[in-house]
Formats: sequence, C-alpha cells, structure tokens
Amino acid sequence: MDTTKARRRIEYLLFAAVTFVPFIYISAGAYKAFFHAPNKLHGLTLIIAIFLLILLQNRKSLSDLIQPDPININLLVYFLLLMISLYFALDFELAFFGSLNRKEGFTTLIIYFMFFLAARTIRIPDQDLMRGFMYSATILSVYGIAQFYGVDPFLQNFIITGKGAVATFGNPNFFGSYIVLVIPIILHSFINNKENVSAIIYSVMLYALLCTRTRGTWIGAAVALVMYLIIYGFFSVDYKQNLRRIVCILIISILVISVFNNATDNLFIKRFTSISTDAEKIISGGEEAEKAGSNRIFIWKGVLELIKDRPLTGYGIENLRAPFSARFGQEMIPFFHTQYVDRAHNEYLHIAVTTGIPALIVYLLLITQILYRSFKKLRQNKIYFPFAAAILGYLAQAFFNISVLSVAYIFWIYLGLISSYEDKS
Repeated sequence: MDTTKARRRIEYLLFAAVTFVPFIYISAGAYKAFFHAPNKLHGLTLIIAIFLLILLQNRKSLSDLIQPDPININLLVYFLLLMISLYFALDFELAFFGSLNRKEGFTTLIIYFMFFLAARTIRIPDQDLMRGFMYSATILSVYGIAQFYGVDPFLQNFIITGKGAVATFGNPNFFGSYIVLVIPIILHSFINNKENVSAIIYSVMLYALLCTRTRGTWIGAAVALVMYLIIYGFFSVDYKQNLRRIVCILIISILVISVFNNATDNLFIKRFTSISTDAEKIISGGEEAEKAGSNRIFIWKGVLELIKDRPLTGYGIENLRAPFSARFGQEMIPFFHTQYVDRAHNEYLHIAVTTGIPALIVYLLLITQILYRSFKKLRQNKIYFPFAAAILGYLAQAFFNISVLSVAYIFWIYLGLISSYEDKS
C-alpha cells in the first residue's frame, strides 16, 4: 500500500515541531520563567497524538512506516530497560511523569521516541523543513541578543543585562544547545545551496550563541562546525569549488567573535581562557578542582559514587536530587549555597545514575548504530550533512549540559532523519 501521503503528513508534523513549538512560551513572571517545559510539552503531545492517528489510519501499512530493523529493536531494548528502571525508582510518580517544572520523565521520553520513529519515515528531508527551522531560529536568535542587552518585553525582570541570552528556553545552556543544532543547517544553506542571505543569518546566530556565555555550547558549536566541514570535504565532490565560501564562513566567525569580544569588555576571551584555568584546577586537585566547570567536577564525582551503589538499575528517571542531597548535602553548601542538584550536568552520567549502566550502554549502542547508518546516507545525498554534524555537536555539548524537553526532541528528530528507512520500491 502506498504510504506517500502519510509520509508527507508526518513531514508537516515535523515541520511544525521544529518551527513553531520553540515559540510556545508563557511567561510566569520574574525567575519563574526558568521552568518552561510544561508549555512546550502540550504542543509536542498534540503533534504526537496526530502522528498516532496517522499510524492508525495506515495500520495496514504499519510495517512499512515502522520497520522492525536493528535500530528499532535496539530502541525497544532501551525502552524496556527504562521501564524496568521505573520499578526501582525511588519515586515512581516522579520517574513516570517527570518533575513539575522539567517534565522529562518516562512519558516525555516516549514522546522523544515517537518523534524519532516519525522522522525515520522521511526518505529525504524537504528543504522547506530546513528553511522553516532556519528562519524560526533566526527570530529566536534576535530575541536572545536583545535579552542580552536588557531588552525583553515578555520575561520582564528575569533577564539581567549581560548575564546570558535565553530566548524562549528559560536558560542560556538550553538556548545554546538549540543553536548548536541549527548552525550546521545555516552552514549548509550558505556553502552548499549558495544562499547568500544565510551568511547574515549565520552571523546573527553565532552572535546569539556567544550571548549565552555558555562554554559547553560554544564547544558543541565548534565541533558541529568542524564536523560539517570534514563531512563536506569527505563526502562532497565539489568541495574545492566551494572553498571560497568555506573560507568566508571562517572569516565571518572570526569577525563576529571579535565584535562580540570588543563590545563586551573581552568577555569571550575571559570565558575562553577560563577553560584552561579550570583544566589547571583539575590537575592541581583539591577543593579548587571540584569547583572547575561551574562546580561540575564536584557533581560528577558525586554522581560516580552514586552509580557505584546502584550500577544496574539507577535511582529512577528524574530521581537524582534525593540521593545526591542525602549523600552529599553538607558538602554541597560551600559550592552551591543550597542542597539542590537534580541533574548530573553530563547526559551520559545522568543516564547511568538514573536508569543504570546497562541502559547507558544500550543508548550509546543505539547512537552508534544510527551514526553508522548515516554514513550511507551521507554518500547518497548532501542534505544529510548538516543533520549529522549537528548530532555530533550536540553529543559533544552533552558532556557538560543536561537534556531538556525544549531541545532533546529536536535531537531525536535529527537521529531519525539520518537513519531513515531504505526505500523498498
């Protein structure tokens, strides 16, 4: 049975997810705006509900739309391990539904998986999907830059000038992770599609990324940029013809960074050099080492200790706060002036401590399978170049950041696009 119409409808849903959902935002007043996830979750849930209706309408062709290949089988294993972790969760309700503000429990992970399966049905992504994503991200970038300079009509007193752009994501790290996923699409538009307006968009987006002041996402964006150029050089036959455009992007990057640095009293240089300062703290050891990376080293050491206690099942999705506070509550006070740590600030450690080492292994195996499948896609069509580069950039920044609903679903859509099913016709 022909599923062309169903695939087209699914692509419309993905377009809505990446283009319009990021704008779903209801200000809760000063500082309460940090917790934004519930608003976007409603939009994502509606889209997935429509996706399930499409599957129901095409149930006779379900095996074509969702194929039982090794990648989906591995996803099923990961899903089952997450289900098992629910049984061992310290707080089942928290693990199942997620926290009141973050909303990244088991039910939300299922939504990620649904977006992944939806994206896998798309044989070749439409250029409109990329353009929609690109232009919506441009608007959000302009908004983020305005916030950085103290102009924000929606969040009122939430933003303090110069503290970091958040756009509609509630946190500079989250907004930065979002930009990491978009920048390769802008690069592809300028270098491969020769759309000159993309150079302006890239400049705006890079400036917005710098305005987040987040070193982890800067690293992720740098990895995405470098990986895109490597992928383009390895898989494209017209690399030399576009060399001038590649050089132009590098020059634009240097100019934008220079303008930002000069306009912010050497903020970029200070933040960039702090990376080596943190490295020296880690090498020297002691309490100063634990303060490195905005206290991430302290968190990671504590998380590793917790993993040793429950290596197979973890403490449950979204259940890190209670055991971390119970174990390291007094030690946390000099670092955070509080006893609140609910994320590992490293996605891989977080998966291990909340759902167990076996779940982490299966997750990494799934990512590896998908990247392996992408090699064939990259040889077939250049349109996959930016998605693969963005995924690698996201995986890099994930070493320093947390998974959040407003960004993670896009990452899973990308994973689905670069591992789409082979055409049976």
